[in-house]
Amino acid sequence: MKHTLQISWIAIRELIYERVFYLLFSFVGLALILGMFLGQLTFGEQAKLTLDFMLGSMQIAMVLFSIFMGISLFQRELQMGSVSMLLSKPISRSSFLIGKYLGQITVQLGVILAMTVVVTLSCLRFEEVHYLAIYQAILLIFLETCVITAVTYFFSVNAGSITAALASFGFFAMGHYTTDSNRKIASESKPLIEIIAAIIPNLEVFNLKTFASYGVTISAREVGLSFTYALVCTVMFLVLAALTFDTKDILT
Repeated sequence: MKHTLQISWIAIRELIYERVFYLLFSFVGLALILGMFLGQLTFGEQAKLTLDFMLGSMQIAMVLFSIFMGISLFQRELQMGSVSMLLSKPISRSSFLIGKYLGQITVQLGVILAMTVVVTLSCLRFEEVHYLAIYQAILLIFLETCVITAVTYFFSVNAGSITAALASFGFFAMGHYTTDSNRKIASESKPLIEIIAAIIPNLEVFNLKTFASYGVTISAREVGLSFTYALVCTVMFLVLAALTFDTKDILT
């Protein structure tokens, strides 16, 4: 555990040096521009469009962060061979991988919290906004981020940077395509798609953006089920990544 936390701290510093906070500044800039363009609409329309845009932008930003920063953080040390120096110490490969993951998730949590403040401030002028619905949607965006980051690490261990990025984006797209209705259609038409849909988790369970726009909340039980689902998916892909990483040849 000590070594894992040390690797996590190193990963946090590396991500800060990557100037990830430019992502936050871009998000704030988009929020300000949106406010200017929506100034002529009614308050009801402004509130819905603002939430749709900002929550959608948050989701996309965190998916891009998960994939590109995850690949950069992990692949760079593999390609440079510097990881072999760390692993020559009493640090297991699984501790290294999980430490990197926890460090990245910690930074992503900080960025999401900062974005949440921006969303809250942007919605203060709207009376009909339901903040609990907004915070539930943001929480599930973070849970989806945890899953996508774990998936990115799995692909990063098994493939090169470009292939890992394409596979991760494909996973994200398929994860939102494989709703229950689409799974049923796939089972009736294309067996291959049915198999793929069965393997890829249904990421639509984390999509509450429309609910937030209309002020609809979900129960604590449903939030708990979403958390459990995200935890199972995350652990599964991290375990698969760790098992593969243990057998991988590393440059020295």
